[in-house]
Amino acid sequence: MIEKFIIFIVTIIAEVFLCVGLTVSLLHPKNRLWPPPKRNSWQYWYMWILTSLSTLGVIVLSILDSDTFFLTHWFRYVIGAILIMMGFIVELWGIKTLSFHTSLGLKSKFVTKGPYRYSRNPQYVGFILAFVGIIIVSNSILTFITGLFGILLFALTPFIEEPWLRKRFKKKYEDYCKRVPRFI
Repeated sequence: MIEKFIIFIVTIIAEVFLCVGLTVSLLHPKNRLWPPPKRNSWQYWYMWILTSLSTLGVIVLSILDSDTFFLTHWFRYVIGAILIMMGFIVELWGIKTLSFHTSLGLKSKFVTKGPYRYSRNPQYVGFILAFVGIIIVSNSILTFITGLFGILLFALTPFIEEPWLRKRFKKKYEDYCKRVPRFI
């Protein structure tokens, strides 16, 4: 099925370009792509189009390429579904608490309530849980590869955001980092 390989290639390319954007943001903060400097900037569209392509690619591959890997036991559906649900709940709780615009990197309010009492990055924790669940349920080699790359990107993004947050919120953020773990 040529379509799934095209989707695989597009997803990998999107993830590689996301990695480039995050690397530029880390190494050259004045030219950062994430968080974007403003709404509708090229940096905003670059990061969100690639993030959407990457995420959608993982989901579509999980359907088109299912059962091509080594997990055969039916219990994978239970474990995977629990992880997907937990991931979406944590992610949505984080978005609702922080606000959608702040989640997009567009506003700069400092939030320490809700899931942010337990994790400095609950939305990334949610995405990672959901991706692990999707990988397990789909039992797909292509989803494993793209999902693992996506998980790596979600795990690295806080390291790109933290210098920006430290600069923006100063001592408040430093104190918060001492009290609350990066992930869980």
